[in-house]
Amino acid sequence: MTLLSELTRTAVAERAPDAVAVVPVGACEQHGPHLPLGTDLMVAEHVAVATAARLAGEIDVVVAPSVAVGYSPHHVPIGATLTAGVGTLLAQLRDTCAGLAAAGFRRIFLLNGHGGNAELVVVAAREAGQALRVRVGAGSYWVMAWTELVAAGAQDRGRLPGHAGAFETSLALALRPDLVVDPPHRPGTAFARNPAGYFGRYHVEEPDAMAAGDGFSDDPSAGTADDGRRYLVAVVTAVAAGLRKFARA
Repeated sequence: MTLLSELTRTAVAERAPDAVAVVPVGACEQHGPHLPLGTDLMVAEHVAVATAARLAGEIDVVVAPSVAVGYSPHHVPIGATLTAGVGTLLAQLRDTCAGLAAAGFRRIFLLNGHGGNAELVVVAAREAGQALRVRVGAGSYWVMAWTELVAAGAQDRGRLPGHAGAFETSLALALRPDLVVDPPHRPGTAFARNPAGYFGRYHVEEPDAMAAGDGFSDDPSAGTADDGRRYLVAVVTAVAAGLRKFARA
């Protein structure tokens, strides 16, 4: 059993000191006209649970309840978006870490699935680790798995990670094809990304960029379920390696 919400308090007390608690962090925001609002959270939760299963018998990973609403003000003008403010999200992440520490967990990892949260989960981990005197890590799954995703061809069809483009559409088709509705076609998008991470060497905020693109970054119709399954294998492999290192350091 890997879900914190399914454990008794006795089981938590027994397992927490030697386990890694993983907190999936997502968003509830528009993902173009074709993907569900919870795409980021859906992927983060899947990766967390699949990674826990991959590490079973080696490292005890307990998946905590998710933080479902992230920092998404750049999507609000398009519609169908919930967002937390910077302070609100940081407070929720800190409080979640505090509760896990109080329950006995000494190692906590914030597994992020949404670009808008990328810097904030790191800040939250730093603050929580110092305040709680426990080991707290944070990472966005596509950054943790960048090399593996590039090797799996994730930059060949669309931006990595992009937003609601070929990459995320592939993931959604692999996980919940029933929730994907007629991905639109947008050819000719440039795909290159800096392998150093999501924002590359610096970040420039373009307030209207997402709305100008109808809420998606590149060609969603280029996504396939087969691609998505391959990407998920790459992500789980990389995240498992990251958590293995985190747990043993």
